[in-house]
Amino acid sequence: MVVHTQRVIRRYTTSKPRTSSGQAIHALTLKLTRITTVEQAREWTLNLHDFGVVYASFLNEKTPVPKERRTLNHRWEWTHLRVRKAYNSLLHLSRKGWLFTYLQPTPHALEPDRWVATTNSLEGGVNAQLKRIADAHRGRTGERQRTMLEWYLHSKTQLPDDPLGIARQCNFGQDQLAKVNNLAEEDHNKADQETGRPAFYDNAIPTEYNHSIGIRKGPLK
Repeated sequence: MVVHTQRVIRRYTTSKPRTSSGQAIHALTLKLTRITTVEQAREWTLNLHDFGVVYASFLNEKTPVPKERRTLNHRWEWTHLRVRKAYNSLLHLSRKGWLFTYLQPTPHALEPDRWVATTNSLEGGVNAQLKRIADAHRGRTGERQRTMLEWYLHSKTQLPDDPLGIARQCNFGQDQLAKVNNLAEEDHNKADQETGRPAFYDNAIPTEYNHSIGIRKGPLK
């Protein structure tokens, strides 16, 4: 969540914002991955509140809509829309209590001491192996790939249940397959740019602006 949040804010402010408000919200976002205690999280939340107070009038500034785009119900627009979106995104996540969940694991959480702000260990561990397997057998159909990956995860599970019993409980994979098909058609499958949530299942490369994608120079290797 924290890394996705930083990417969303950077999309709004760029890596080198020019306005003081953009620089302030960008600097505040960079501190997210450095927070390791509840006290630091509380101080960060107070700083976010102070930002909203200091820049309240700036964030609420409006500009007349140009005549060619003006309509009866659209005569004014936010002057500093990108900074406003960055602030509202952080405010939304903070109020929902989603930013610092890793600092307060649930009572029944497994190995709470290993909870961290990023998913680097997961991406470089289990997920990396799954991606390699899927890439090596990319000619398989979706259902066969799902079965293959499930068997890999089963082999890495400590004290796994009987595979035949698991297969019977899920109707030999048909229940999971039905869920995947349903998710692909529902709205919550879509990515949420405000919170940084990726789509559960995607079928194309995103076309929206990303400041990190630029012209590459030099010889190809």
